[in-house]
Amino acid sequence: MCRRLCIGFLLVLALPLSVYSALYSCTDSAGVTVITDSPAQLRDCTLLSAGRSATPEQLPLEKPTPPRVVEPEPPRDHQTQPSIFSVPLERIGSLFVVTIQINGSRPAKVILDTGASHTILSYAVARDLGLWALHPATSMTMQTVGGTVQADVLPVTLISIGGAEVRNSLAAIYDLPDAPAGIEGLLGQSVLSQFEVTLNAEKSELRLRAAK
Repeated sequence: MCRRLCIGFLLVLALPLSVYSALYSCTDSAGVTVITDSPAQLRDCTLLSAGRSATPEQLPLEKPTPPRVVEPEPPRDHQTQPSIFSVPLERIGSLFVVTIQINGSRPAKVILDTGASHTILSYAVARDLGLWALHPATSMTMQTVGGTVQADVLPVTLISIGGAEVRNSLAAIYDLPDAPAGIEGLLGQSVLSQFEVTLNAEKSELRLRAAK
């Protein structure tokens, strides 16, 4: 009988406390004392202790960990784009000439003309860059010293002027008559209008500030 009683205690101790509501000492049909939490089929039951199941409300609540706020890193010097660009100019007679880079690969010396409405590139520049193959051309009428002429107009993906960049502008394709040797076009307002332009004639310097 002791062996059965001891086994009964061991079974009870092995049960998690969270699965019973009360413990009873009872006698079964063979007269053996049984410790149980279900006395319905037994007799002479005596309440030993009352317990209760742990409910979610009784479990200790863990405080949520606040989300970690990651401060953005300040831009490094080499990542900061300057807003003012100083570009050296070349004097040829009474003309100011600036070297530009077209589509990231083709340099060209062009006349700086803040009064011209369009930028002009020579046929040689357009052929070297394959501009006709990249986009369909449209036509425009230009007034020149020699009279009215028709010129193709083509999109230019990128024009760089001393670090300043203009994307997706238009250029007329035309060879300027009587242009000095080595001149391959003219830089006009179709590009310059993207900036506040300051010309320092004494220092032969062009200053471009990105337009707001």
